[in-house]
Amino acid sequence: MNILLCTTEEMMLTTFEFRFRKNGWKLMVANSAKSALEKTRTLMPDLVVVDLELPNFEALDIVQFIRNEPNNADLPILTYGTVENEKLLLESLRLGADDFILAPLKPDELTIRIRRQLLRHKLAGSLQ
Repeated sequence: MNILLCTTEEMMLTTFEFRFRKNGWKLMVANSAKSALEKTRTLMPDLVVVDLELPNFEALDIVQFIRNEPNNADLPILTYGTVENEKLLLESLRLGADDFILAPLKPDELTIRIRRQLLRHKLAGSLQ
């Protein structure tokens, strides 16, 4: 499983790289909307996790771009942010994110939500 994590938080990368590896997932990283869009097109991740704290509303651009790409229309997207950014969390859902998590992220919660989205995606694909 390839997971694209869109964040600029170095601590987040270190924490989740270990956790993802432990679950047999490969972590790919993007620190800007441009990088995320490029990696989504070329590396074809199985799921995208987007930090809503990216500057200049780039997180929302990432969600919107993925949903507008025909090949990525059903790519699972999780967003995360603080309760202070509730409007961004809700906007990410409106634009097509599948779920959101309130920060600070807890590794176990993120793992569970990733597994749930991957299972839903797999089940949806088997119904087609």
